[in-house]
Amino acid sequence: MNLGISFFIALRYWRAKSADRFGRLVTNLASAGIVLGVMALIIVLSVMNGLENHQKKQVLSNIPHAIIMPQAAPFELSQFHQTLPETSKQSALGIERVVPINLTNAIYQTAHGVSAGQVIGVREYTDDPLLGYLDQAQFAERLPQGEFKLIIGAQLADKLKVQVGDKIRLMLTENSQYTPFGRVPTQRLFTISDIYFAQNEVSGYETFANLADIGRLMRIKPENMQGVRLFLKDPFKITALSSIFPEEQWKIDDWRSQKGEFFQAVRMEKNMMGLLISLIIVVAVSNIVTSLSLMVVDKQGEIAILQTQGLTKRQVRHIFIWQGFLVGLVGTTVGAILGSLISLNLDSIVNMLNPNGLFLPTEIDFVQIIIIIGFSLGLALISTVYPAYRASKVEPAEALRYE
Repeated sequence: MNLGISFFIALRYWRAKSADRFGRLVTNLASAGIVLGVMALIIVLSVMNGLENHQKKQVLSNIPHAIIMPQAAPFELSQFHQTLPETSKQSALGIERVVPINLTNAIYQTAHGVSAGQVIGVREYTDDPLLGYLDQAQFAERLPQGEFKLIIGAQLADKLKVQVGDKIRLMLTENSQYTPFGRVPTQRLFTISDIYFAQNEVSGYETFANLADIGRLMRIKPENMQGVRLFLKDPFKITALSSIFPEEQWKIDDWRSQKGEFFQAVRMEKNMMGLLISLIIVVAVSNIVTSLSLMVVDKQGEIAILQTQGLTKRQVRHIFIWQGFLVGLVGTTVGAILGSLISLNLDSIVNMLNPNGLFLPTEIDFVQIIIIIGFSLGLALISTVYPAYRASKVEPAEALRYE
């Protein structure tokens, strides 16, 4: 095969020690630069993936992934499962659980201060992960129907200087009433029955009340509810909810209204870091152009001799294309292996360098690695076009005139 001959000659050129030390140095720098670029890109993207998923678990696990409300009449509490789309569609989307919910923004007022937040009406202790420390008996004691009790977060309790058993006034501005004195928010005194703890800022604004009690303040009948809360395996798939919940029938409110800007900033930072580190690969690959161009000048006599022995100009081009591709292939392969190994053991490496301990989550995305490898090899191939074209233009008569 003609391609086999070109590959064999390119391999001999690549393995042989060139008399041109500068050309060999440029080639080695190109290969080392590709190794460093691919390795750094895999490590950085793995760290950014790990941080993004860690934040997703920490932040999005304690807020509603999505709340579905009907555009027409409210849900009937006893028949909301029959009202929703079929279970097979929910499973395909990754919906793990569906729980009834009454949700409203509220203002908390005590003798020591005022704060704004969100009240979630729940029916069972399993309706929210933050209530997972309770059992059925404890939940029934802390949030019984009709007694208007409230479970608040530790940060909010500290801010308002309240404890279990204290009274707190709950004001709903969304359900205000018109009176002779103007518009007055719906309000009622609640008793703090418990305080929950959370590792993030959600305990500073989110509280829990009985589903029927908060529904009463929202003017929702006890047998009805405002909507349902969806728990998804992957909260980032909420964009697909509209496929099974048409907008003309359902109103969808998801976590992006609260945390969308934060995760957009994380995603933009990851993209910018990837773009900047990709420039290392671009600069390294540009050295392949230099090294091959120097080789074309150095090997003009050998190219001419090969052509006189029957090698076509196309085969000459293939020689230098293969040689540049081999440099990129070796650098990319070594960089991908080193980057993957370091990413898998990065937490241990950081702890060895920093005895105080630093948690650095990583997550390797094999699709990203394939894209990085393809990007590096593609640039390596493109960089060979000009030197290969120059080599094919060498005329045997001109090159051997003074030999």
